[in-house]
Order: sequence, then structure tokens, then C-alpha cells
Amino acid sequence: MKKILPALLLGLSFNTFSPLHAQDLELLDGDFVIGYEGEVNTNLGSGTESGTLSNLDNSYISLNAEWKNKIRLVLTGKLQEIFKENSVEFNDDFSIEEFVKEAYIEIKEVGGSPIAVIVGKQPIPFAQNVQAMPIFSNNPLADLQKIDEVYGLTVDLTEGLFGIFDQVEVSAFETVEGDMSIGSINGVSVRLSKMLTDNILLTMGHAELGNDHLTSGNERRTTVGLIGESNDGMLVGWVEGMYFSNNPKYPDSSFAITVGGMMRVHRTTDVIVEFNYVEKEVLQYAIGTRTALTESLSLGVEARYNDHLNGKDDIVLGINLTYQFGSSPIKPNEEYLFDDED
Repeated sequence: MKKILPALLLGLSFNTFSPLHAQDLELLDGDFVIGYEGEVNTNLGSGTESGTLSNLDNSYISLNAEWKNKIRLVLTGKLQEIFKENSVEFNDDFSIEEFVKEAYIEIKEVGGSPIAVIVGKQPIPFAQNVQAMPIFSNNPLADLQKIDEVYGLTVDLTEGLFGIFDQVEVSAFETVEGDMSIGSINGVSVRLSKMLTDNILLTMGHAELGNDHLTSGNERRTTVGLIGESNDGMLVGWVEGMYFSNNPKYPDSSFAITVGGMMRVHRTTDVIVEFNYVEKEVLQYAIGTRTALTESLSLGVEARYNDHLNGKDDIVLGINLTYQFGSSPIKPNEEYLFDDED
């Protein structure tokens, strides 16, 4: 298992299996590099109330161009917007606004200092957003932990603040998501990261969202979390608590927490357990597995029991197939089940 803490410290999403890498296209003596990456997720889920649902949620294709490792352009599209829901047919109602997930420019080492600036449609750094379970969208905290598909400006201090933190990310952004127009910049956020030891990462985040378009007024979210791993990387654990107010999805709630752990039980397979709680809404107990089938294909299976505090309890089952491809320098699945060399 790769070490996840350095990746998290760089603001990357937590993904156990890394994309297949290929050779980047290098131009102008290597100063200009063009790359691509993508992920196809086929999700099949069933619940006692919702029935059976299959989709391509969180599938994407991303193109990037980088100049001298200082300026990077990224354009990412959502593959599920190309096809009709639950069908291989092309979507007649294709919308470029709904298709474009990310469109931003990143400028590194501004003025020769350890500062990066990101401008455009982007995911806003805020919470841990640990996505170890096969279908993260089934987590009741998923919408609370992410702010994405919005236009904004992020300043990333990659060497921290006065030596107190290892990384500081500050953002100003709009809160109307999913379109191609720049609205009112009525949101701000900050995320602080600190390696307490070689194996424990502390994160703290706060966001203010002026959700005027939702008629819910100003929303606040504050998070504190820890992520730790064993010396051999075989065991990973995380916990994050969040206080929030005026959230349109959970208007009567003010606290949520997620606690989870992941253990490698085989060279190709991880087992994940997770507990999620949203005050006055739901207690969720989840277990899942993820197996690397080939160098670029993984299989995930999960089960979630939802104890709804104001409604009928249910069980949600999910299966996820993930195919990853691209020119990313991140290593592919080094160990996988169908290995011809075994």
C-alpha cells in the first residue's frame, strides 16, 4: 500500500489504487508537457426504498498542459453527462455547462516563493474528503465535505504559515455550482494541515457560504480531523468532526462525524469500515472491500445500514468497477489479482 499521508498533505484526494501511467507528450525540449487521465466508474446500487440504480457517477476525462512545471492548465469533463442515464446511448440533451467539471489554471512558485495560485472552476480545499469506500456518494456527509464545480481563487502556501502548519489553503469562490458563468463571489474557506508525527496528519477547515440562491442565507462549516497510518502502511484510520449551520440539506442539524479504518488483508485487497453520523438525521454503519483486478481495473463492494432517526431504516448495497487510465506519473496498481507473472 502506498503511503497516503504525503499525498493528502499535497491536497490530493485519498484513492487507494492509482491511475495507470503512460508517457506524457513533451514538446519544446520538455518545457511544455501535455497529459491526460481519466476514470470510468460503473456503479450498481440497491436499497430497500430506492430500488436498483446503475450509473457512471464520478467518471471523468481530464486534459492538462504544463509549462516548465510552473504553469498548468486543467480541463476535466464528466463522462456521465455524455450518455443517457442508465444507457450507452448518447445524451440528446448534452450541456457543456453540466459536462465541464473543472477548468482552471495553476501558477506555482509565484515570485519564487512556495506559493501556488489556482484560478477557475475547481474543487475548493476544505475538509478531509477521505474517499476510501467504493461509492463515496452513499456517505451522508458527502455533500458536507466537498465544495466543487465552482469558480474561485485558491492560494496554496505549500510551506505553511510561520512554521506552525505544513500547508495553508485559502479560497474565495462563488457558491452557485455547475455552470459556466461566474456569479457572486460570496464564499470563503481555509484549510490548515499539520503533520503531528510521521504517521499522523491533523487537518482543520472552515468555510462560509453565502447561499443566497438557495434562499438559505449564510452557511458555516467547521471541521477538525485526524488521519493516521501504521509504519508499514497496512492500516489507515481517520476521524473528522464537523459543526455547521444553515445547511439546506440538513436544516435542523448542526453536527456530523465520520470515523473509518482501512486494512490491507491481501496484497491486492483492502477492507474498509466506516461510521457516519448526522445529528437528528441518520446513523450509518458501513463495510466495504476494494480489490485490484488488473493494473488499471479495481472492484469495490460495499454495504451500508442506515438508521434514520426520523424515518424507516434501510440497507444500501453497492458494487463499483473502476477503470483508470492516463499519463499521470502516479504509479498504477503494482499488485493485482490477475497477474500473469504469478
